[in-house]
Amino acid sequence: MRNPERIDEILDMIGIIWKKDPDIRFQQLIYTLQSEYSYNHNNVGKIESTTPDGFTQIGYDLFNTEDDQFINYLRERIRQGAQVGNT
Repeated sequence: MRNPERIDEILDMIGIIWKKDPDIRFQQLIYTLQSEYSYNHNNVGKIESTTPDGFTQIGYDLFNTEDDQFINYLRERIRQGAQVGNT
């Protein structure tokens, strides 16, 4: 069983990051964190598709990313003091 204390830790860290840029919407925050995590981890979970009109869509599937890995990323991000979208 995973340690349930990780939930509060993750939520607290997301709050710290979000408060540095409170005008960003929640879904923008989550998308940006996933994007940055993927970029910094060899594009893990990155999904690209092209629409019939040629528009490229990019998404992230971090379903299999373990919480402790994401926690380490959030800790480092906070330590560096980066704002949303500025890795």
